[in-house]
Amino acid sequence: MEYTLIFKAAVPAIILACASLSVNAQKIDEQKLKLNVSKISNPLQQLQHLDPVTFSYNQDQYKALKLPDGNQYGFLASNLQSQYPGMVYEASKIYNAGKNNSRVAKYDEVRSQDLIPVLVAAVKEQQAEIESLKKELMLLKERSK
Repeated sequence: MEYTLIFKAAVPAIILACASLSVNAQKIDEQKLKLNVSKISNPLQQLQHLDPVTFSYNQDQYKALKLPDGNQYGFLASNLQSQYPGMVYEASKIYNAGKNNSRVAKYDEVRSQDLIPVLVAAVKEQQAEIESLKKELMLLKERSK
């Protein structure tokens, strides 16, 4: 009798598992998924306003937040906010503030990985300028012969 009960419970579970494996995933076209796509303009000019920094978190005062130890590399949110406001967000962490007492700490955080496309655009802009200067230099060398 026990085996019948187990069998009755196991069969629907197996059927559900098989059904979930056979479900077709929907592939969404990137052109439909991403709206208002535009090239990053003036990346070098914008990057020149940023000040990369090294820092360490105040572990003594904010132990409960369990922030990373050691030297960190990044940007101050206050510096990045003016050029790239979308890369700064308000992070929050729930921490234990005593017996049966939790609190939420909120602070500005930088999504550093969002800078990668800007850096690529800046490298491409610099490379175009380098190529232009190379051509100009070759023309000057040819004229001076």
